[in-house]
Amino acid sequence: MGPVFVTSLLTLPLLALLLIPFHDGSSAIDTRNRLSGFRTRETLASREAWDAAHAWIRQPLQRLAGVLATVIGASMISDIVFPLPEALEFAIIATQLTVFAGGVLLIGWRANRVAAEVNRQAASAGSNGTP
Repeated sequence: MGPVFVTSLLTLPLLALLLIPFHDGSSAIDTRNRLSGFRTRETLASREAWDAAHAWIRQPLQRLAGVLATVIGASMISDIVFPLPEALEFAIIATQLTVFAGGVLLIGWRANRVAAEVNRQAASAGSNGTP
């Protein structure tokens, strides 16, 4: 087992983190808590913004988990089958980190924009006198 295989094994729990359901579809209780969820100033501003951001974020996180699973699987197989030079091992590990961190940051940025749009619409509806 080389460093790519070990790093890939240690990266597997990230897949579980990407698939945690952050959204309570029943709307019976306020799911904005300290334990889970995408917490920004925009998502915490209103229940509607929280729901919109978390409804939007589910599918991209599932896609990111699929891409990351593919990258991890290919990394593990390549480390088992081929003798990899050290530079390639480093590149593979950096790719795993980049896919995860870059994907989460991009998805989070977009979800925050979704929440901000909901808040802007609510503010403009409130200033127009519409309930």
